[in-house]
Parts: sequence; C-alpha cells; structure tokens
Amino acid sequence: MKKILLISLNIILILVWGVRFYLVNQDIDIPIVQVFPKGIEVPVEKDFFINSDEDMDGYTITVLDAELLSVEDFLKHYNVMEQAELLGNFTDYIYMVRVTIGNQNNPFVNEKGINLNAYYLKGTDYILSLEDGCYQLANPDMPGTSFSLRQGTSMELILPFSVMSYQTSRKHILDDPPKLQISLYPHQKLIELY
Repeated sequence: MKKILLISLNIILILVWGVRFYLVNQDIDIPIVQVFPKGIEVPVEKDFFINSDEDMDGYTITVLDAELLSVEDFLKHYNVMEQAELLGNFTDYIYMVRVTIGNQNNPFVNEKGINLNAYYLKGTDYILSLEDGCYQLANPDMPGTSFSLRQGTSMELILPFSVMSYQTSRKHILDDPPKLQISLYPHQKLIELY
C-alpha cells in the first residue's frame, strides 16, 4: 500500500512540475538566428545583448578577415614579446578578427555605442571571449572596449579572442570555425569569418 502511495505521489509531483515548467516557459521568445557572410556590412538595427535601451541602431559591423595565431606568433606580430604575462597561463592561441565598425546614423554620440566585451566567437559547442590584454596590444590608440563613433564615421579594429586548449582544441576550431556574434535579441546576428 505504501509503495502504491509513494508511486502515486511521485507521479503527481512530476505532473505538477511539468505543468509549472510549461507555464513558466510558454512565453519565452527564442531569438531568431541570422547568419551573414564575411565582407558584408551588417546593420545592428534595434537588436541588443542585455536590454533594449543599448540602442546600437545605426551601427554596422563588417568582418574583413580572421586568423588563428599561436600566442608566440601574436606577440611577435606586434613586437611585444616582453608583454607575454598579459595573456595569462592558459591562453594558447589568439583568434584575431579584423572588423570595420561604422556609425551611419546613431545620434547618441558619447552616450551609447558599441561594447565589444559583449562580442563573442561562437562555434557549435564552444564560445571564445575577447582577450582584453591582446585588445590593448592590437589597438593601442583605443582607450577601451566600449566606445561611440560620430555619425558618418567608421574605424577598423582587431578583435583578439582567447583560445584555451584545455577548453577547445585548435583542430576543433579549424574543423568547426566560429562566427562573430554582434547581437542576441530579438535577432542573434552572427557573421561568418571565412
């Protein structure tokens, strides 16, 4: 008798949990994924990362090229071998993405703009984050990763992303190339690197 009562109670709990799960999740809007080819100027429009008042409408992003470099090759490329400590112990490769960011008609100069810390490289089963130390080395004239541009202007930047082999191997990245994510909601906009 106790066994039947326990089984019945478990079934009721599972059903109640299932109904609660359905009610909580029924109104979730899943972002629409949009993938753009390399070399195309992609407008950010009213899309955002965290909340809708980021207002990046009027900005465009174009991926020009990308390259996966060892940390040593990256440091040699920028002639900064003595600054290897900026990268930490676990970074083995740097995925360098050269982009053009433009402000065609966003009027909120010095108020709102681009936050590169929200940008990621996304593969099928991995994510690569912007490497701040490498960003400073690759873009020495930039004061930081958040900025706005005057209307009608654009700039070219190098976005270096950290690759840690213990998380994702070089071979896996080459077999499953990532895409640059420039927004999350309501459209998740991804730009191909090749």
